[in-house]
Amino acid sequence: MKNIETKWLQDFLTLAELKNFSHAAAVRNVTQPAFSRRIKSLEAELGLVLIERSKTPIELTLCGKQFKTTALSILQQIDEEVNRLAGSSFDGRHTVRLSAAHSISISLLPKLHSCLFDPQLNTRLSVVANEVDDAVEQLIDGKCDFLFSFYEDRLQVAPYRSIYLGRSYLYCVSAVDEEGRELFDLANNDDVPCLDYTPESYMGRALHRSKSKLTNNTVCSSSMTDFIKALVLQGKGISWLPDYAIKDELASGQLKILSSREPVPLDLYVYRYYSKLHSSCEAMWNELSKICPIKELTGESLLGN
Repeated sequence: MKNIETKWLQDFLTLAELKNFSHAAAVRNVTQPAFSRRIKSLEAELGLVLIERSKTPIELTLCGKQFKTTALSILQQIDEEVNRLAGSSFDGRHTVRLSAAHSISISLLPKLHSCLFDPQLNTRLSVVANEVDDAVEQLIDGKCDFLFSFYEDRLQVAPYRSIYLGRSYLYCVSAVDEEGRELFDLANNDDVPCLDYTPESYMGRALHRSKSKLTNNTVCSSSMTDFIKALVLQGKGISWLPDYAIKDELASGQLKILSSREPVPLDLYVYRYYSKLHSSCEAMWNELSKICPIKELTGESLLGN
């Protein structure tokens, strides 16, 4: 058993957040030399180097990034148990922090209700929906337990673990007229108004890699799938939209797939750190691993609808 003081964990988390020894020492109300000694004591007890001190601002080492998740989990479990014993927490539930891309949080997470909302897990979910890159940073910074997002090279290796959720597809779609016909026809008009994803967004990068530009007549661009979907439904132009976000609109005939463009595949994953999490998180992870990949994610059957 390591002789680690909880104040060292709090010191470490403050330093990881502020990335500056003097600022972190001020927040923790100790002198900088004393604060530095406490961080070194934590590293010595663990036998690990947690801080890359040669950089300005300081950075966490690979071990430091992984231990940050462990430290957060330990402190949360202590707080929860103290509150339970003191009678201020009657349900005894652990909060599981989820980060997800906007469109995934709306369209995918509800499909995972059997895992995420299992009463036997006795958990409370805290879901933060962000742009894809911001959602990824939530995990890297240790601000969430699980990340639901798309394929990311840097998250496919240690210190991260992943579960493959399934393959989705981006389809080129158009709204329809009163007779149910596509408002726009790419086959006969190369100047069709187009609703693009911004180049720096995940979808924009994925489309650029696949060389799937539609037309040069871009009338609007955004990083938000739901915003682009709303404009497509209003007949403002055509765009690429993920299958999981448009199944209802395709079924009701509000949207049609333009078959002149091949769909663009997207692989979806749930990511976490290798560090051991709270038992509720570990139970949820095990349940996710049992049901994934999710069969309903595949969009190949949408072609021709």
